Amino acid sequence: MALAVALLVPVACSPGGDVAQAPASVPAASVPANPPRPADCAPAPAADPTTAEGWLGITAATPDDVGLVVDDGRGAVVSHAPGAQMPIASAAKVVHVAAYGRAVAEGRLRPDEQVRVGDWENWYLAADAGAHVGALDALGIPRDGLQGALDPNRTVTLQQVVAAMVQFSDNAAADLLRDRLGDQELVGAAASGGWRDLDLPSELGAQLALVRPQEAPPLSAPRSVRGPAELAMAQRFASDPAYREDSRRRLAARAEDIEAFLLESERWARSTSTGSAAQLAGLWRAVISGSFGPGADVARAELEPDAPRPDGQVRAIKGGSFPGIGTMALSVRRPDGTIGIGVLLGRGFAPGTALDEVATGQLRLLVQAVEGPAARSRVLCAA
Repeated sequence: MALAVALLVPVACSPGGDVAQAPASVPAASVPANPPRPADCAPAPAADPTTAEGWLGITAATPDDVGLVVDDGRGAVVSHAPGAQMPIASAAKVVHVAAYGRAVAEGRLRPDEQVRVGDWENWYLAADAGAHVGALDALGIPRDGLQGALDPNRTVTLQQVVAAMVQFSDNAAADLLRDRLGDQELVGAAASGGWRDLDLPSELGAQLALVRPQEAPPLSAPRSVRGPAELAMAQRFASDPAYREDSRRRLAARAEDIEAFLLESERWARSTSTGSAAQLAGLWRAVISGSFGPGADVARAELEPDAPRPDGQVRAIKGGSFPGIGTMALSVRRPDGTIGIGVLLGRGFAPGTALDEVATGQLRLLVQAVEGPAARSRVLCAA
């Protein structure tokens, strides 16, 4: 079954009904205006989504396909279309991490709570480039190929599920956590970082809209229509074994013609939930700096699983991808207390492009620009 090559990491759903709002003291996400463009800008490099230089070329050549924020944490900020709504993919999972941290701090969730693997996998469709099975392997859980755990009654802790969501970009973990927390908790967490009007993702729902398009609104429908429909499909999948099995068969059938499936996926990806570089950067800074409030330390620990680097820096990254779309967020927490933030949202490249190379190119650009004034000047030239 050639499912992993589909490389889908979808997001979805707008919340319905009343949602939590940001406290009045939290301004909506924004970034300052750019400083003057350097007078000695070199010609823009060739567009290439797999390299840092190439992303500067994409920004210059197709500016509507890029949203970018680079904040070194020491007063230098450069951006390109920071408020533009772009498909955000799994970079949106920082919202789930923030809401989880708050719920733990307030005693509504326990990290050591036991979660049945079968309940986790009720939200699993094997169209995630191997993310879920990679998480199972890391946890030492025997599995049946891409189908999931051999023993659905085995348990893991809730914290392990969250770690799988962050470190492996496990989509089923994100949907399970959304189901446990409720939409208002996620929307409220985003709002505490200045991210208002969150287009709340349902990873599974977006996948199902691709696999079962006859049950979803057309791709041209607004997110306010597509979101609730996708959520309803995800909830049915989680509760209806026959619907789950039928959806898995349909996915396998579609993935047999991988070229056609990638082209269809690229069109579908543009209909998925969106966010802006400024919104994503604002929530990252709130969590990493602690201004998010109760639970920031819990969330930060999940985003920063690695030990400090030799220079004392602690870095965190979270990206996401669809065919033709790549997203990346980075934080750099330094020993002197300053925090650098970088976010790059991009789209429009060929759907068959290797998405691991896209992620590497985006990450390199953000690291260079957060850490170096010369690289920031080049970003400013392209912007």
